[in-house]
Amino acid sequence: MKTASLLATCLMLACTMPGSAQAPVYQGKVLTLLINYGVGGNADTEARVYQRHLAKHIPGKPDIIIQNAPGAGGFTAMNMLGLGINVKPDGFTLGYFTTSAIAPLIDDPALKVRMNDFAIIGGARGWNMVYARKDLVPGDLQKPEDFIKAKSIYLAGYSRASSHDTRLRLAMEIFGLPYTVVTGFPGTAQINKAMLQNEINLSGTSLPGYMTQVLPQLMQTGVSMPLFQYPVIGADGQPRGNPALEKFGLDSMDKVYARTFGKPPSGPKWDALLLMSDIGTQMQRGLMLPKAAPQASVEILRAAFRDLMKDQAFIEDYKKVTSEEPDLVPGEDLLALFARIDKVDPAIKKVLRDSIGND
Repeated sequence: MKTASLLATCLMLACTMPGSAQAPVYQGKVLTLLINYGVGGNADTEARVYQRHLAKHIPGKPDIIIQNAPGAGGFTAMNMLGLGINVKPDGFTLGYFTTSAIAPLIDDPALKVRMNDFAIIGGARGWNMVYARKDLVPGDLQKPEDFIKAKSIYLAGYSRASSHDTRLRLAMEIFGLPYTVVTGFPGTAQINKAMLQNEINLSGTSLPGYMTQVLPQLMQTGVSMPLFQYPVIGADGQPRGNPALEKFGLDSMDKVYARTFGKPPSGPKWDALLLMSDIGTQMQRGLMLPKAAPQASVEILRAAFRDLMKDQAFIEDYKKVTSEEPDLVPGEDLLALFARIDKVDPAIKKVLRDSIGND
């Protein structure tokens, strides 16, 4: 008994001796932000704002570096992190991903991990809208619902299975319009160039892309006009647009449809598009660790993200770079969204699979 008591006393003294405190996990370390799109795109630009501000909220203030791993519509980097391909699940590689609302809904084989294979640190909401060349119809577009007169629509996309392309296809089909998809564009800048050259005449973009590229290049030059924003599902179960965008005259798709046809949109394709839009808007970007990462790292980075949400220097820098305020969501609040993805109605999955598989 005396021996045990003496050992316990020694251990207590050792823990209180100067220099015995454990150094912060990230002190003197490098934290890599792994981005699933290329240099210069919206995701890369936003991630570099995080790079400048996140470290000061992490005990130990690690150096943060950027690693871009584009490819497969953003899936290359997600598969790398989730499957541990050239990446250790040690908490020192943090994914900054543009998430796909469709891949986990249809069990896309290109995405070899589930969303639940990640520990979510935080996310950013993001609204998306559709725009078109004014000369899409004879006499030019005067108001959004005029585009129902279009006879030859050429959609610009990124990849057939992407949320971007799928939403555009479903939207045109819901409106009953003929279209041809021109896909494979690497980014918004290339789409805008093609639209300026009249090679395509309709596409969509996120709000940062709209504010920083589409607005100055296409809207203010009089080439294009916005048509509608994609809605989300409100607390009452009905479609809801972004009020801030509505103040600028950019109504949600369901309102434009109702003005055009005198009734709200309905049917399986509308249900599928609305669900995709809701999930994609609630988490357009996600900061993620692999699920096997140490729980201590998950908790440290979640706390840092919550602090970042209140960091005025970060907020002002983000606004300067993207022309909008960050709309951030703590990781804990997104767990229900991950669970919801795993419980999608099979009928909606079929609509989405058919859209990707058929021309």
